[in-house]
Amino acid sequence: MTTIIHIDPDLPLHVLDKHGWTKGKFESGDGKVCAHGAIRLCAPVPGDAYLIEQVEGHLGRHSTGWNDNDSTTEADVRAWFAQGIDITDADLEATFGHQWRAAVSLVRRAAVLTPDEAERLYAAGDAARFAARYAARVAAGDAAWVAARYAAGVAAGDAAWVAAGDAARYAAGDAAGYAAWVAALAIVTYDLATPDGPYTIEHRDLLLAPWIEVCGMPEGLVS
Repeated sequence: MTTIIHIDPDLPLHVLDKHGWTKGKFESGDGKVCAHGAIRLCAPVPGDAYLIEQVEGHLGRHSTGWNDNDSTTEADVRAWFAQGIDITDADLEATFGHQWRAAVSLVRRAAVLTPDEAERLYAAGDAARFAARYAARVAAGDAAWVAARYAAGVAAGDAAWVAAGDAARYAAGDAAGYAAWVAALAIVTYDLATPDGPYTIEHRDLLLAPWIEVCGMPEGLVS
C-alpha cells in the first residue's frame, strides 16, 4: 500500500487547540469545530479534507457519525489526530472504486475553482449535458450503472459525487458544486459506457465535456 494523503498530527491538533471541539456540525456558532471541520481548516492539499471525510465514512472508521457519537470524546479525536492522518491507495480504491485516481484529481481541482470558472462551467452546461445525465440515471437497471455505484461493494459513485460537489461548492458556490457532481458521474462510469448503450460513450463524453472545457481532463482515468 502507498500513502496518497498525509496530514501531520500537529496540524489538526493545533486547530482544536485554537477553536475547540464540537459535535453535530462542522463549525458551531462560537467557532468550535468537529473532527472533519478541523481537517478542512488544515489539510495542506485543497480537496483532501473532502476525500478523507468520504474514506473514513465509507470504511466505517473516523466518520462524521463517529465524531457525533455519544461515546466519542475530544480525547478520542485528539488520539486519532495524534497518529497522523494517512489515506492509502487501498483506502481510496475501496471508497471510490477503480477510478479513484481520477476521483482524487477531480476533487482536488474542484477545491480550487474560482467564481469565474464556476460561471464558465455553468455556461458550458447545455441541454445535451442534461440529456446525458438523464440517460445515465435511467440506465439504473443496467449492470454498468450498478457497477459504477457499488464498485468494490461500496457506493463509490456516491462518495465521488459528495466529495467533488462539497469541495466545489465550498470553493465557488452551488453552480460549481453541480458541475463537479456531473463530472464525478462521468468519472465513475467512464469505462462502463458502451458504443450502443443504454449508457453510451456519447452520453459520458457529454457529461464530462463542460469540465474538460474549463478545467481539463482529470488525471488517472482508466479506459
